[in-house]
Amino acid sequence: MTSRHFCTYFDHHYLPRGTVMLESLHEHYPEAHVHVLCLSEECRAAMEKTVRPHVSLLNLPDLEKADPGLAAAKPTRSQVEYYFTLTPCLPWHLLTRRGLGEVTYLDADMLFFSSPEPLFTEAGDSSVVITPHRFPPRLKKLEVHGKYNVSWLTFRNTDSGLSCLSWYRKSCLEWCRDAVEETRFADQKYLDVFPEKFSGVHVMRHLGGGLAPWNLDYARLAETGETFFVGGEPLIFYHAQGMKHIMGPFYSSGLMGHATDLSDPVAEKILRRYIRAYAEAAAIARQLTTTVNFSGIRITQKKRFARLRNIKRILSELRHKSLVWL
Repeated sequence: MTSRHFCTYFDHHYLPRGTVMLESLHEHYPEAHVHVLCLSEECRAAMEKTVRPHVSLLNLPDLEKADPGLAAAKPTRSQVEYYFTLTPCLPWHLLTRRGLGEVTYLDADMLFFSSPEPLFTEAGDSSVVITPHRFPPRLKKLEVHGKYNVSWLTFRNTDSGLSCLSWYRKSCLEWCRDAVEETRFADQKYLDVFPEKFSGVHVMRHLGGGLAPWNLDYARLAETGETFFVGGEPLIFYHAQGMKHIMGPFYSSGLMGHATDLSDPVAEKILRRYIRAYAEAAAIARQLTTTVNFSGIRITQKKRFARLRNIKRILSELRHKSLVWL
């Protein structure tokens, strides 16, 4: 099997999600070498306690030292905006400082269902690969956040690949706000101009790549044995954006914000597989860290009345047919 390089980043609050992504990728792609940028000391310590072949750990301070432009941008933005800024800086570092020939950035909140090699085969000798959102017609308005999703980004160490990545990095260092503007939104909307601005950019066509809450009920899902299919093609990865543990056995599927429900039994099985893997990873993460809340950095819920808010959330998710429980 061809050894390919991937990279991702997360802190201890995202540790279960990162664990699910890493383990599922290696289950279906054992030789994948994943470079993990640990965004906190607690994350680094937890990752060091688990031996994983083909995983290299990077420290955020080391990346900041190697990339003064990134360090200079840090005081100018919020924590989530700074994390967004890292998206092009990490692959840039791996290609230009570590000398890799190719690297694929992956969001941490993904679950692999089969080998991603068909995505590389489809891309051929392209220097850049981006993932379309594939919004259904009723959700076209969401393209205000970008036509493409950051979940999977491949950059090759070619003139075209480095030119695109260099522009992307420079743009994010200049502006990477958690706000929507006409031509910008965080680290994502910059991707809209990739196909027109740079040569060698491939837009992923394989329907098994990029399944997500916003296109789940629009996709033609099927199941044969243990294999899931999207539009007749094997499901490669699901992007579990918005999935959250509410309390006890109850989880938000991430579908409610997209006016999508779990009426499709195949979709429910896909989500249940992710949430089951997440629950197992969270149980292990609690043994490795002092963290009990893995909701992510956007969640700043006060402890007072938290149980009442959680119950209301459960009822709302149940009403919108987007609640999952184990």
